[in-house]
Amino acid sequence: MSALDTPRRLWPKLAPAPREVPLSYRLGALFGAPLMQGGLLLLAFSLIPLWCVLPYTDAAALWRYGGELEVCDARIARVEQTSVSEGGGERHPGVPVQRIEFEFDTALARLTGTSYGAVEPPQVGATVEIEFPREQPQFARIRGLRSDLFGPAALLALLLPLTGIVLAAVALVQALRVLALASRGRSALAQSRELKFLRRRKRRDYYRATYSFSAEGAEIRGSCETTNKSIYDDPAGLRVLFDPHAPARHQLVDELAVPPCFDALGRLQPLATHKLALALSLPTLALGGYAAWAVWWLVR
Repeated sequence: MSALDTPRRLWPKLAPAPREVPLSYRLGALFGAPLMQGGLLLLAFSLIPLWCVLPYTDAAALWRYGGELEVCDARIARVEQTSVSEGGGERHPGVPVQRIEFEFDTALARLTGTSYGAVEPPQVGATVEIEFPREQPQFARIRGLRSDLFGPAALLALLLPLTGIVLAAVALVQALRVLALASRGRSALAQSRELKFLRRRKRRDYYRATYSFSAEGAEIRGSCETTNKSIYDDPAGLRVLFDPHAPARHQLVDELAVPPCFDALGRLQPLATHKLALALSLPTLALGGYAAWAVWWLVR
């Protein structure tokens, strides 16, 4: 019997705190919320630039060539067109990025280097000007080009996993609060006070709901944005879990993506297997992908 199936008259009768929280519900609450799922989805999609872009990004250009540079001539040894283009659009394919190998002499030895750029392919044997940090010829590059397939701007791809991490972190804090209330909180029935229409987006109506409930001898008021209009129209009330030491910290159970389920004695029940599997599908995909990426990064 789920929280949403529990008769309203039985809802306030929870077992004494602290209540045991089954592992299945802990995992479901931590990973099943839409905000957490959205963050994990972004992290999963982030594996594409992590595998295909960032390993070939000239990130060192941000600091390596900012000081005094030495300049000398080099000879083009090989030119190869890559599969990457720059400046393309719907009607223009863009300019292919060339991989250009060069040779140059120092006081100690003949060295080689590689540069990349969306330029006309130079002739093998042609002379070009190269630059490198003072006394570090191993970092030589052709002037005006870069040392890897993508420039430092490709680091903007990191915004995708960073956004996912932020969303997941916010969702984690919210889930921990719900788990704390499920274990140690008390219960009450709240009454809807006002339901104000806000907007319609993607065929869904959004409302600002206000409600109140009695806790520890005081009336507590709250509000939230919701699309679930029907639960606020129910005269039986809204299920609430609240912190007995600070009733303002509370949660409407009916608004949770993974609501806690209590039996007739008020004991927290395990999460259904299919709901747990659904909640853990994205975490498994994301964590498995990042584990594989970390191994690849170490052995590449």
